[in-house]
Formats: sequence, structure tokens, C-alpha cells
Amino acid sequence: MFRTKHLLLSAVATSILALDAAPATAQLEEVLVTARKREESIMKVPVIASVVSQEQIEQYSVGDLHGISDRVPGLVIGSATMSFGSQVSLRGLGTSTLNATVDQSVSLNIDGMQMTQGLAYAAGMFDLANVEVLKGPQALFYGKASPGGVISIATADPGDEFTASIRHGYESSAKESRSDLVISGPVSDKLGVRLAATFTSQDGYFRNEAQADPEYGAATPKYRNLAEKEEWVVRLTTVWQASDQLQAKLKLNATDSKVDGDGGGLQFVSCPDGVSAPSGIPFLGGGEDCKLDDKLRIVDLSPEAFIGIRNGGVPFLFTEQQFGSLDLQYDINPELSLNSVTGFYRLDQSSMINGTMGTFAAAAVVADPDFARDDFTQEFRLSSDYAAALNFTAGIFYQEGSMSYRNNVLGNTTMSIGPEQLVALPFELGLGQTVNVVPLPAQIQLGYQTVDIAAISAFGQIVWNISPELELAFGARWTDEERQHKVWDDISGERVQINTATPTLSVSDISPELTLTYTPSDTLTVFAALKQALKSGSFDTVLMPAAGDEVAFGDEEIAGGEFGFKNRLLDNSLQIEAAAYYYQFSDLQVGANENQDDGTLVIRTLNAASADVYGVELIANYMPIALPNLNIYGALNYNKSEYSEFDNAPCWGGQMISEGCNRLMDSNTGLFTAQDLSGGELMRAPAWQANVGASYELPIWQDMSVALGWNTVYSSSYYTNLLLRDDMQWDSYLKHNASAALRGRDERWEAALIINNISDELTSGNCVNANFANGAVYGGVETGGDSRGSAGVEELACNIDAGRQVWLRMAWTFD
Repeated sequence: MFRTKHLLLSAVATSILALDAAPATAQLEEVLVTARKREESIMKVPVIASVVSQEQIEQYSVGDLHGISDRVPGLVIGSATMSFGSQVSLRGLGTSTLNATVDQSVSLNIDGMQMTQGLAYAAGMFDLANVEVLKGPQALFYGKASPGGVISIATADPGDEFTASIRHGYESSAKESRSDLVISGPVSDKLGVRLAATFTSQDGYFRNEAQADPEYGAATPKYRNLAEKEEWVVRLTTVWQASDQLQAKLKLNATDSKVDGDGGGLQFVSCPDGVSAPSGIPFLGGGEDCKLDDKLRIVDLSPEAFIGIRNGGVPFLFTEQQFGSLDLQYDINPELSLNSVTGFYRLDQSSMINGTMGTFAAAAVVADPDFARDDFTQEFRLSSDYAAALNFTAGIFYQEGSMSYRNNVLGNTTMSIGPEQLVALPFELGLGQTVNVVPLPAQIQLGYQTVDIAAISAFGQIVWNISPELELAFGARWTDEERQHKVWDDISGERVQINTATPTLSVSDISPELTLTYTPSDTLTVFAALKQALKSGSFDTVLMPAAGDEVAFGDEEIAGGEFGFKNRLLDNSLQIEAAAYYYQFSDLQVGANENQDDGTLVIRTLNAASADVYGVELIANYMPIALPNLNIYGALNYNKSEYSEFDNAPCWGGQMISEGCNRLMDSNTGLFTAQDLSGGELMRAPAWQANVGASYELPIWQDMSVALGWNTVYSSSYYTNLLLRDDMQWDSYLKHNASAALRGRDERWEAALIINNISDELTSGNCVNANFANGAVYGGVETGGDSRGSAGVEELACNIDAGRQVWLRMAWTFD
């Protein structure tokens, strides 16, 4: 491994020496980024940043961050059910736990407001200026430190002239209709306003072919298309130039998303023992084939079997989000500025899901929870721009947040449970024998959990221009954060507070950063950086804990560095960026599903001991001088992410001693509970990812033009589950996207055809393991012994991303 790292670094260094900077005769447009919270050329910033422009977003009708991930090698996004939201990994660094109250390792920043809850990533994206993906630890410039990186989104501001635009598109595979409206312009010589709104409705890409058996509490699906969805987003932007020194920018966003018929259902992709029913109840059946395709099988739930279930037993996912920021920029003098960013975020979600994934019989238990989150943040930043060799940035950041999770788990009252988890309906089993059984209770869990956050940090950076070509920057962020967890159990009808083992977590940490930037010319930059960042621990809140349970998990920390260069060649028609990086993770927060001795499924978060992440990244952009309207781009990421030590990893259900489940014996059962995954790969960490494409605009008859685009994405195989079973590895794939648009004079109108994922490649970034065939609660899986038990090996179900999309779109712009 050590030799490999040296070879990668040597290769990059050799490339730098071989390149010859050419005189500047601007061909490629200058790309400005805000990676250091001030506008700078991407050529001068000592960080690898992938920038997706507004034009690229619109060219392929990108409506969410999954579309962005297709254009940024190293970025992999997995969907998850209910309040868990998206799971984001960048260079193999990300969050893998199914827990609504954990912060993502890759944070999202929208117009200065930092967000770390997975559902924030699902908010519809439109009317954007650009998206910057900053890779590697970010400690100084985006709120609290982000170990895995930052996705920074800047939405469009009002311009100097009045404009209005209307755009409507229709996608045939999911029968999706999307309409956008933007009105923007000056209200006075000091005030500009922009109002943007979008509305989307769809039937869904997948077909629900479930066959329901009412005898087991199942109901025929109300919706055969998955997932029927309506979503609207409204954004108001005002920019007030109060004086030559003071500017105020206000961004207000509201989103509402309603998914009916699906609360985040999964598709079975691996059933090692088939779809047999070890408990006697055919949870998996009705044609379930455990194959990856566009057909899912998710039954609705009978209100008679699940007492008190909402939405008539039809799974659902309703999400409301409101967020915004007030950005005040005050120039004290030409060399000193004060910036204030006030942010707020509000999330409310209600959902219900066929909990243990019955495809023929209903689930044995159903999750019907509510989740809410509130955040308030305030940042003050003082920055200098002196002509002297030394400049600085200093500031403070404050966050106050609260999360609440209403645990509501219902039981299927048509089913019963007996000694040693034997199951029968309340009548005789074979051979005239009966089993003493008890019906599953209507209410399995009912309670309420809160997590309160209070964080304050101080940060600063000193930039020393040692010479006109050489810059040294040193900075650090000190953070003090406390989280408090409270639990109340309502199952008895009276609210009773439960005391867990660790109700309070606190951390005080300093994350330093050192960068050295050498710019011998306007076309060449060489940089090196050492970085460190930390993310606070939190609490598992998916299930109700018992008194004295340990549901807290610790902080995760990353440290390392990278070395790279940026160069423009061939009369500024070719731009190349490259970097080699190496980081070490300590106490990486990971999540796993575990089947307990009593058959119940527990979702928990634990800290893996350590992980190493290293690789090489290359980004190129070429605009031939002879064809100025042609732009060719490409990016390549080689990444190696592995656990250097992870000897407390849970075993997968049914894993035997001979298969590696040979650590941490349970003295009560005599069975092992853990395996050693040291040297194994991290989740969502493909070794190779690449992106290549081109765009070309050709003038044609009567001031019209044709804009053509092509984009191809490659990913090597990667694991979609922490436990690294062979069938948890997703195969390598290629995705191809194409677009063609006919544009009128001055782009006042446009008609476009867009085809994303032409080959209809189905992919996933997140898969869940559980004893689904036995209803998860009925046991039959023996783990950590010499045999498997009656239920064999647990099944694997995945959140599948939609396949091919074919868009027809019209747009009109008015002055």
C-alpha cells in the first residue's frame, strides 16, 4: 500500500514537470468558485472542486442531487427510506447508518445555510447558479467541520433587467410532468427580486405487482405505479444594495413533497434460500423473484390487522421543508469587510412503510413514525484584503438545533407468536398438534425521542504571501458541541421518561488546516494541503430503547492531506486539474442491521476503529480553438477506501464461524456476534469512476441554433452494505446521457429532447439486510455458530434508482 501511494504521488509530480504553460489568450471561460467564501478563479483555489454549471444542470434536466452525482466522479448517493433520507459518500467518505438523528459526513450548503440531515438532499433543485462539490475535509469555511466534503449550492439571483421564463417538461418513463416559473428583475435602483417556483407530479418509474393475501393482513395495492408523487418548491430572493458599503441578500425556500403508495419501499435483489416461509407465513411470495428489474412487490396494509394505522394502510411519505438565509455584507473600508449569515431550517415528515417488507403477507410489524428538525445558525466573519503580505479571516459560528422522533411501531394482529418464536395462526398446525400462541400486539412500540444540539465555534485563517508567487495559509476551527438525548415511553398510555446509559454527549475539538499554493504564472497553480476535521457523535433513535440501553455513538475524525496542480495549456483552450490524496479516518460512524436472539431486528450505529482513504483525481476541460462552440470534458477518480481496523463489525444473519463470524462470543448463547472486516472496502467506494462528455452549439437557419450534448458515466463495482457479503457488491456499470435542443434568437425559446440513462441501467447506493422471509421478528436465523438455522441466510433488499428518463421540454423567456 505504501509503495502504491508513493507511485501515485510520483506520477502526479512528473506530470507537473512535463506540462508547459502557454501564454493566455482566453478560450475557456473563467470559472469562479467560493470555496474559501470569497469569489476566486478555480485556478487559484488550493482544493479540487467539481463545478456543475447552470447550463449543465439544465442541459440534462437535473432535478436532484442524484443527477449531480452522475457528473462528479467520486460522488455516490444512496437513497434510504422514511426520515433517513439520502446517504452521501465522496471519495468513499460518507454516512452509512439508517438513523435520522445522525449528521451526514458530507454536508450540504445552500446559499450559506449548512444542512446535515439526509432529507435536505432530496429537496428539488432548480433555478440554480451552480453547484460546487468540494472534496476532502472542510473545516474552515462552511459552518461546522465536514469530514467528507461539502456540496455547495448557489441559487440564482435577480439580474439588472426584468425577465420572466416558463418551462414545461414531460418525462415518459415515470409519466412525470414538471413546470418551472421564474420572474426576476429590479424593483428599484437598489432592490432586486426573484421569484421562482416549480411543480412536479409523476406516476413513478416502477410497477407494483404485489399479490395480497388478506388472511395475513395484506391489502391489494391502491397504486400500481411507484411512486406516485407531487412536489412543489417556491423560492423568493431579494437583493438590497442599501448603500455602497452594505448589501443584504435574503433567500426564502419552501418545499412540499407527497409520495403516496410508497414510504421508501425496497426491491429484493438477493434471496439466498429462495422465498420459503420458515415460520409458516409466506411473507415473500405472490410472484416475488428476487431479481433486479423495474417491478417491485409491496402490499398495502389492512387497517383491520394494524389498529390505528394511518392513510388507510397505504404506505406514504409526506415531507415539508422550509429554509433560508439572510446574508449581510458590510464593507467597513475597501480593505476590510464584515459578513453575517443567519440561517434557519425546518423539517416535518410523516411516513409509513411496510416495515418488514411483506410482498404477499403483510409485514409482521409496521413503522408509522413522525420526524421533525429545527435548526438556527448564525455566523459572523471578518475578512481583510490588504495590499500587505499578511491577510486574515476570523469569525464565530453558532448552532442551536432540535430533532424529535415519534416512534410508532404497529403489530399485525392476524399473526401470533409462541415459544421459541414458533408461529401459527390461531388454529391447529399439522398432525393435530397445536402451539400455545399469543397474537402480536397492536402496538409494539410507542414513544418519543428528542436530540437537542448546541454548538459554538471560532475559526480563523492567516494568509501570508511570501512572494507574489507563493502563498502560505494556516487556519483552525475550534468547536464545542453538546447533544442531549431524552426518551419517553407512551406504550402504557402514560408518558414515562426512560434513562439511557449515555444521555449527553459533548466534544471540544480543534481542526487545523495548512495549505501552500505556488502560482508561477497565470496558467499554472501547484498546491499542497494538510487538513483535519471532526463530526460529533449522536444517538440511535430508530427504535425505542429500554432503560439503561447504550444508544450513543462517538465522534468521527479525519486527518490527512493532498497535493495537486491546475494548468491551462494550448493557448488556454485546455485546462487540467489533478490531485493525489491520503486521509485516515478514526472512529468512522457506520450502521448495521442486526437480528437479535429473540428474532427482533435492531438498527444501530457503531464506530469502526479506523479507515484509510487514498487516490488520484484528474479533471480536464478542452475547447478546441478551431471549434469555439465545442466543449469536451472528462474526469477520472481512482480511490482506495478500506478499513485499516474493524474487528467489531456485526455478522450478517446466518453467517457461520467458518465464514468469518468468529469474534465476540455471547456467553448466554455460545454464539459469536462479530466479524473482522479489517482490510475490507468502505461502502459506496468504487475504485474507479469516470465521466466524459461534450457539448456543441451550432448556428443554423434564421438566427436559430442547435445545442447537442453527450455524457457517459462509468463506475466500477462497490458495496452497498456495510457487512461486505458477496451479494452486497453492486456490479460495475456505464450510463449514457444525451440531449438535443433547438433554440431561437437570443435563446428566447427552446425545444429540447433529453434522454438520461439511455441503456436503462438500474443502480443502487444502499441495500438492507434482514430476515425478511421470516418477518424479521420470527427468528430462525442462527448466526455465529456451526450451522445457519431454519431460516438460512437473511435476504437483501435495495433502494433502486430510477432507470431511463426521456424528457420533452419547452421553454420561453420574456423581457
